[in-house]
Amino acid sequence: MKNLKFLFVSILLVFVATTSCESDEDTDLGAAIEAPSGLDVIFNITQDNSGLVTISPSGVNVSSFEVFFADGTGESEVLALGQNAERMYAEGSYPVRVVATNLNGDTTELTKNLDVSFRAPENLVITVTESSVSNFGVSVSATADFETAFEVTFGEDPALAPVAFMEGDTVDYDYNGTGTYTITVTALSGGAATTETTEVVMIVDPVSLPLDFESTTLNYNLINFESAVSIIANPDISSGNDSASVVSIEKTGTQTFGGVVVPLSAPIDFSGPQNLRMKTWSPMPVGTKVTIKLENVDGSIASADYEAFTTVSSEWETLFFDTAGLDTTQPFSRFVVFFDLGAAPTGDVNYFDDIELAEGPPILLPLDFEDPNRIYNIGTNNGGFSIVANPVPDVVNSSSTVLQFDRNATGPNNFALVAIVVDQPVVFNSNTSFTLKVYSPRAGLPVWLKVERIGNGGLFQEVTSVTTTVANGWEELTFNSFTGNTTNDLRNIVIFFDPLQATSAPETIYIDDLIKIN
Repeated sequence: MKNLKFLFVSILLVFVATTSCESDEDTDLGAAIEAPSGLDVIFNITQDNSGLVTISPSGVNVSSFEVFFADGTGESEVLALGQNAERMYAEGSYPVRVVATNLNGDTTELTKNLDVSFRAPENLVITVTESSVSNFGVSVSATADFETAFEVTFGEDPALAPVAFMEGDTVDYDYNGTGTYTITVTALSGGAATTETTEVVMIVDPVSLPLDFESTTLNYNLINFESAVSIIANPDISSGNDSASVVSIEKTGTQTFGGVVVPLSAPIDFSGPQNLRMKTWSPMPVGTKVTIKLENVDGSIASADYEAFTTVSSEWETLFFDTAGLDTTQPFSRFVVFFDLGAAPTGDVNYFDDIELAEGPPILLPLDFEDPNRIYNIGTNNGGFSIVANPVPDVVNSSSTVLQFDRNATGPNNFALVAIVVDQPVVFNSNTSFTLKVYSPRAGLPVWLKVERIGNGGLFQEVTSVTTTVANGWEELTFNSFTGNTTNDLRNIVIFFDPLQATSAPETIYIDDLIKIN
């Protein structure tokens, strides 16, 4: 027992002695620490006019720094030795204060002015392009180095505020009239420094295709010969032509070749379609000849005559002129239009409008698939289509050409369909009906007819209750009592084949002669 007590006392004494020794050493080290000195702060301003500043304090005998940003926020940041702070500044001068602290809590501080000034933007390049949707429109974009944003004015209205935009943006502007205007683009630095450049643009209203005679600022310079010609209000606004303005022409005198020259501002671009379409209205008998030919600017080079024949009287229709053989390398820049060329004047007043280049004739009702020049815009679902020779002509349908729809074997709710876009909106009233010739491999095939707005199938007129009664033979179905939620701008004709039921095997269906009644 005595030995144990002695050992315990010895250990206790050693512990106390050791503790006492360490305490003395700490007191000596604290007394040796000097106050912070040699303070400095370096400002590194990012050279992109963003205002980002890196603040790097330094000093001797420092354990931490507190940086007071002096930017009006009252904010500061504590940094360990070797750390730095980042801060966004506007252009200006700022008395940044740095307080250094040592391990004893002693402090020393330094105030140093931070001067932030942005460099003027460099390499400013502006791009001005013609609008794709307006003869009076332009689109402006810009790039530059060291810019933070851009502003643009268009030189038309001095009271109009500049439009701000960023690099990568495009600003569109439509002028109110023709003229010469100065577009000014200013590159901003984020501060007072700016860089500016200008570009002069001439806004003109060119006479070019498609030609609709609707401009109120343009002089079309129509040249009449042996005729009376003028641009007038459309005398028969209808689904065939809802334009406000058209050209009126009447042969006068005794000559048979009365017509009109329609000049263009530049030669026709034949890099795309090369055939022509034009809307006409004539009170003359069905089959009246309408002639177009092309000439260069002075008429010294002329094409052959291209002819089309009216199919209605006292109604608007779109005629197609097949220009096969046309030398498209010639600088043709004007049209010559004749009605009833070669026949004596009759006193009839004819009208024309909307001259355009086109691949083929317009796609219009009725749809009979007989014209090989027509280029159809057709889509399908759960099947494919082709325009083929009538496989089974009979008394119901003796047409030469029909549309074939090959329906896949599908599950229910398959919505097998063919959709055909027409160029002229289908007009509906309370009495509108359609007939359609159908050749089905089975009786009892439900056929739906829907006419909808392009791009929005939720706006439509539709009939869903017509069913075939003949297998392997042509029959004519009638669609009436349409239901829907609009009668405007309906150009997508959709025909469904048994859309709710499954078929275990593929089947081929033919359709022809879609005719609108009323």
